[in-house]
Amino acid sequence: MYQSQTGVLLTQNEAIILSVVCAVVSAIGTLGNSLVFLAVYNLKNHRKMPDLFITSLASSDISVCALFLPMMIFSLNHGARTDHYVIFYAAKRFLGHASMVASATNMFAVTVDRVIAIRFPFKYVNVMTTRNTLAGIVVIWLVALTFGTLHAGDFISRFYVSMYNLSMLFTTLIMYIYIFFAAKRQELNIVQNMPVGPDAVAAEKKVAKTIFIVVGTYTLCWAPLFLFLAIVHPLRNPLLLRKGFLWIKILLAINSAVNPYIYCIRSEKYRIAFCKILRIQRNNNGQ
Repeated sequence: MYQSQTGVLLTQNEAIILSVVCAVVSAIGTLGNSLVFLAVYNLKNHRKMPDLFITSLASSDISVCALFLPMMIFSLNHGARTDHYVIFYAAKRFLGHASMVASATNMFAVTVDRVIAIRFPFKYVNVMTTRNTLAGIVVIWLVALTFGTLHAGDFISRFYVSMYNLSMLFTTLIMYIYIFFAAKRQELNIVQNMPVGPDAVAAEKKVAKTIFIVVGTYTLCWAPLFLFLAIVHPLRNPLLLRKGFLWIKILLAINSAVNPYIYCIRSEKYRIAFCKILRIQRNNNGQ
């Protein structure tokens, strides 16, 4: 038994298992989110507003997979926290919590985008301009970086970060319930009056369903955190609480790794872009 840098007493086998899981998730997630960046870049003329939000979401996801998880592996295998690791530990806290806030806020933003697209289809082009979308993404990252900085500097506790993420998640789910009923209510009217016809309506609905699956997966990965906090008393079971948090962190990281593959399964546009990128890489390696 030894104490990891996270302050949790772990056996060697536990540390190895956690490290292997982190390494696998890191590799899969880094590859997938890198493909999202390349795909959106290659889309160019076919790029839409949801693609910009998806790129922002991929930015938070890749920071988890490519940076936070390797730091997690290091902390699991380098003993107790010492003065030598203070800056590293603060950087890990900043990165982890800023990424979590960015993911939750990006989910919220992309849902707002779908609400406007389905509820106000005629106003969507005027409201969701590239300028407004980019301004929204800047705000998202300012909020995320602020939370990360405040938590890393011990100005706020993990509780406030979790409550913010919970509020974003709850609001996002409420909006999706609204989207469902609004889409059903207005579908006939949109088909009859929208100049671009029913194919465009079907495309908007498919995008909304894809984002719903992303949000649903996000919810499933976050649910254990809130259930765990509700069930485990922090004073009576401090060791169980800390060990549980390690696995929950990895579960949240898994969410960052699976999002790109959801896009690949659901979106023909992303499937084609991913295949082109991988084919080009394979041909380059073969030369």
